[in-house]
Amino acid sequence: MRQLPTASPTVPTPVRTDMPLSAQTPPPVGVPPLNGEPLPLEFVNTVFPVKGVLMDGFRTTEHLAWWLRSCRGSLATHLPESAVDALGVADVQCFVMLRDASRRLVDALVNCREADPWDVAHLNRAATMDRAWPLLCWNAGERPVAVHVSTAVPSIAVQSEIAHAVVRLLTGASGVEPKACVAPGCVFYFDQARSRREWCSTGCGNRARAARHYARRHPHRDC
Repeated sequence: MRQLPTASPTVPTPVRTDMPLSAQTPPPVGVPPLNGEPLPLEFVNTVFPVKGVLMDGFRTTEHLAWWLRSCRGSLATHLPESAVDALGVADVQCFVMLRDASRRLVDALVNCREADPWDVAHLNRAATMDRAWPLLCWNAGERPVAVHVSTAVPSIAVQSEIAHAVVRLLTGASGVEPKACVAPGCVFYFDQARSRREWCSTGCGNRARAARHYARRHPHRDC
């Protein structure tokens, strides 16, 4: 696992305009940034640095609820407000364990290391928690549509859907090419397939270039 440098910039609270009105209410303090990455990378990026300290974006039920509402558009699972409002401490712990296992697996893939068997087992377990299938609905005079049907409660179904997405990412089936941002202080992963870049954001690119410039100007100092 990459070590976090001793200093990194404060991550501003993200502002999203493409989410439901209920998700545009003031978020809890310290929510994770959303960078528009594919769902599995947004999920593992809920660990983020603030002034050199790693923060957990799923610290409370409020933080988890905010993230789920914000990412609802990327989910196939129907996630009603009643399900989000009913989240408890146990749900937070389950999402955190899945996130941490997924993050370590992405890190192992990016750095060409062996995966921890426990992380593989945990991801596989989460992927099997839901039994879902499409239900054909065909009303008179309308085009037939498929409705997502699940045997699991929404919070479990979402975990299973995310686990499926992580499996597709790790096996190359999703077309996503995860890469670790090389900017000083950053611990995010981004999809390099969409843009051949080294950094997860313009801000990180600016910091990386500034660090390189400083290193050239002060070759005998520690950055």
